[in-house]
Amino acid sequence: MSSDVLHLFELICAVYLALSLGLLLLSAIATLIQPTICARRARWRETPPVSVVLPVKQFEEGFEAAQESALAQTYPDYDVTAAATDPTSPAVAKIREIFARHPERDARILQSTARFAASPKVDNLYAPFMEARRDVIFMKDSNVLLDPGDLAEHMRHLAPDAGLVCGIPIAAGATNIAAEVEAGIINGPHGRVLFLASTLGQGFGVGKIMLFRRSDFLRAGGFDAIAHTVGEDNALAKSLEKIGLRCVFSHRQVRQILGRRAWRDVYQRQLRWSVVRRADELFSFVLEPICQASPAIVAAAGAAPLLGVSSCVAAGAAFSLWLMVETALSLAKGWRVSWTAPAVFALREALMLAVWLHAWTTTRVVWANDRIDARGAATPPSKTLEG
Repeated sequence: MSSDVLHLFELICAVYLALSLGLLLLSAIATLIQPTICARRARWRETPPVSVVLPVKQFEEGFEAAQESALAQTYPDYDVTAAATDPTSPAVAKIREIFARHPERDARILQSTARFAASPKVDNLYAPFMEARRDVIFMKDSNVLLDPGDLAEHMRHLAPDAGLVCGIPIAAGATNIAAEVEAGIINGPHGRVLFLASTLGQGFGVGKIMLFRRSDFLRAGGFDAIAHTVGEDNALAKSLEKIGLRCVFSHRQVRQILGRRAWRDVYQRQLRWSVVRRADELFSFVLEPICQASPAIVAAAGAAPLLGVSSCVAAGAAFSLWLMVETALSLAKGWRVSWTAPAVFALREALMLAVWLHAWTTTRVVWANDRIDARGAATPPSKTLEG
């Protein structure tokens, strides 16, 4: 390699490293200030009746507390509907127990029999969305643990020009190394990018919680607009944007309880989300590695001659700086930091890069032990979309 080509390579590595570290620092700052900035934007004060929807499938660690939290909201007027495809599952049995402990709450269980969507979750949501007793619907995933005031706080963002309110997911309750690695992904690069986007006034469909009006949903195309993809949250946001309604992030974070995770499940879940992002947001998907530490560490090694140090020293410094920033951010946010953090960090980076590369080569993903095609050819029941 000629000296000119080598020098150009070193310059490219240096520029990439500067951009990556700059984004790391900027997104870390945004993560700290987003709750304050977004809380100031949340000026809607109406409290219309709400139908809370709980799609359930598997009985997992933390399930009971997460569902119970939906019944403990301080919101003035809401009902609760749980939806499941298998009425005999352990998850449904537990839901019945939980509902029985809260006779003061208007709660019911619906069996979902729809079979038209690319996503099993959309099939499960068809009945509760269409049969909801109220126009405003608040959907939360089964591993999301709500604080008592969350529904009321999220509602502050559902102004007339907002079509969808989502929350930025934060992972908690990891009890083994695989779960800690997944928490590192969710609270690390993925979370920081969402916090940065939200601070800048941008919103995306993130389906851990979704708050919207059914009338807007139907006007934007209803299930016809979201049944074709396993990324129904982003599809919903895009369909609402087409009719002039914004998607916004709440100032309240969404706590999802991880518990114990299997490596295979972590990999398949991250692959599913990556395949969806590649299909729906190709430009941002291409740029994702710039938010990851491993390419930046390689770039640091390549730029080492310009810095006057060895490649090993430069790579080690980049690794240490990235780890220190994320550790300091976790401490500032009150997220769990373990003595295994360096190992978790290294495993996370290896897994994220492997998933990103794999996502270029497949459209087949795993969802709750079912293998499905992310491109799914869906056939929504259009004639029943108006209820």
